[in-house]
Amino acid sequence: MTAPFQMPRVLAWEVTRRCPLACRHCRAGAANVYYENELSTEECRRVIDSLGRMMVIWTGGEPMLRPDIIELVAYATSRGLRSVMAPCGMLVTEERLAALKSAGVMACSFSLDGPDAASHDAFRGVSGAYENVTRAMRIARATGMPFQVNTTVSTLNADKLDAIYARAVELGASKLDLFFLVPVGRGKGIADYALSDEQTRHVLDWAFAKAKAGPLAIKETCCPSAPAYWAARGGEAVCGPRPCGCLGGRGFAFLSHVGDLQTCGFIDVPCGNIRDFGLDFRALAAAADNPLGSAGTCRTTAGGMV
Repeated sequence: MTAPFQMPRVLAWEVTRRCPLACRHCRAGAANVYYENELSTEECRRVIDSLGRMMVIWTGGEPMLRPDIIELVAYATSRGLRSVMAPCGMLVTEERLAALKSAGVMACSFSLDGPDAASHDAFRGVSGAYENVTRAMRIARATGMPFQVNTTVSTLNADKLDAIYARAVELGASKLDLFFLVPVGRGKGIADYALSDEQTRHVLDWAFAKAKAGPLAIKETCCPSAPAYWAARGGEAVCGPRPCGCLGGRGFAFLSHVGDLQTCGFIDVPCGNIRDFGLDFRALAAAADNPLGSAGTCRTTAGGMV
């Protein structure tokens, strides 16, 4: 018997694909160019009307490049949605962050892939990226905007996690989210830097120990083997809270800049386009052939910020 359909609890919404960075791992191959056919303000408002009371992760690309982003967040808040945002840091100012907070953004995530400018900028593909993101974190701390640090883990920085962790603590982060490299999009070019099974277990051992010691909470994302390894290591008593490992389709979904629904952003297989369903998210997500499946459970394999 098929379980009744349940709406996802979290939606990562790529409201634009345009981005001023050129990150080596970017699943979308995003660039600082105009992208045709992105959902308009009015279309976004209609999508928001259909979302219920889930959490929206406003992402991209660079979500702050949308001139209507504050308007969209405020509208989502008025409709009972909770909002978090994943900006790259380049466009963050005290005024804009305060406006986003007033509109309803409850927290941000900022990516830090190296503990210094040389390593971070090399990964992000733009000189000054480290200076911009650390400045953004200081602004967030000063304005009272909670934030977490996201780190894409690969062989390029697995030996730098202690230093990245220390920088995250110093800058005022509340959590460190380790995104294990998924070599799709531009990331195909660095597939050789993905961790081996042994290296993955070593990073998980580090993360479990760090999370137990504090002060930062640590999350492991896009690492499907993490829950099984956690259980084999002794579970919560030894390793702390159970890792999810992979969010795709498990109460989580991804909506692209042109309205394609996916189980996650790393699986570029659309479940359908929201424009074909009258901009009604529920109608699209509940479609009989949708891999999101019943009760928000993924029927495919996937990956996944909460």
